[in-house]
Amino acid sequence: MTKKMIFPLIFGLSGVIVLLSLGVWQIQRLEWKQDVISKIYERRNGEPVSLSDNYKTSSPETHNYLSVFLEGKIKENEAHVYAPQKSGLGYRIVSEFEWNKLSIMVDLGWIPKNKKNEIRPIGDARIVGYISYPDDHDDSFTPEPDIINNIWFSRFVPDMARQLKAKPFLVVAEQIQIKENGLWTDYQSVKPLPISLNIKNDHREYAITWFSLALVWFLMTIYLLWRIKQKTV
Repeated sequence: MTKKMIFPLIFGLSGVIVLLSLGVWQIQRLEWKQDVISKIYERRNGEPVSLSDNYKTSSPETHNYLSVFLEGKIKENEAHVYAPQKSGLGYRIVSEFEWNKLSIMVDLGWIPKNKKNEIRPIGDARIVGYISYPDDHDDSFTPEPDIINNIWFSRFVPDMARQLKAKPFLVVAEQIQIKENGLWTDYQSVKPLPISLNIKNDHREYAITWFSLALVWFLMTIYLLWRIKQKTV
């Protein structure tokens, strides 16, 4: 091997190693994502269980997306989370909810932008939904909430709970009934917006892409070394 071949060889092998590492990382992400999706399906599709039996033991690892039912009171305090949809601009309504002598938070659902400041019905309510530990907040990229205009840019549970004077605990509603004139009726003021079960998982395709690039890089390195060798013969 000539000196002219050493640098291309090191550069080529380094590139192959980096690309293979990225492929392996995507395989690991694929396994992690499949596990997450499996847990979401299992917990969301299970028969709703009483929140009373799960509140004190709840944790992100064991109870995220667990289907639950609860009964209490929708309160006046709301946080409006900016949430554009295909149908247009709008907000998630996260409400203080009085339950079991505690104030927690319930994501009631979505309303279009023009209904942000409407007065919504409050009072006795039944909720079927799931426990949520949302991960849509990023300290580096999520703007600070506009407290004056009550506009939030993520469901950052700790800060939102302090603002609503509630426990940092969130349930996302899938079905809501409210008692009006002594009768239970469907809550019409918001549209429930639970997480879709059609969860995208592209990590397999990403892994194939990185492994393919590693192969191409390897073949190009072999070709380059061959060309260098031909010129030095």
